[in-house]
Amino acid sequence: MALMHALVRFAQIPAANTFSTGEIHPYVAAALGGRGEQYSLAALRYDLSKLRAKGLVEKLPRSRRYRLPAPGYSVCLIFLKMFDRVYAPLTAGLLQPVAGDAALSQHKRSPLDRLYQGITNALDRLLHA
Repeated sequence: MALMHALVRFAQIPAANTFSTGEIHPYVAAALGGRGEQYSLAALRYDLSKLRAKGLVEKLPRSRRYRLPAPGYSVCLIFLKMFDRVYAPLTAGLLQPVAGDAALSQHKRSPLDRLYQGITNALDRLLHA
């Protein structure tokens, strides 16, 4: 996720059609909360290779530079939005639930809480299918 965050952010810099691992590494470290020393360039190259295998990032021939094509940019944005708007709030509610929420009847919960509960139920059904 941190690499996707950095790729999307890096794509907004003027003349950033291409990038090297050294250029994007500080952005990934910033997305990790400044823990860049724990995320090596080798780890970054490995993560880029995984994104390359999925066609989200392209390596330029005979160079050490990469490019984020438009479809890769779109997929990164979708993943980041899904994480920020669905997965993070959903997991926060699952990992640290408010004790009183369980006692509330379904019709007294907010529409957003009911939607998140619906997602949780659907995921439970999917994982147990």
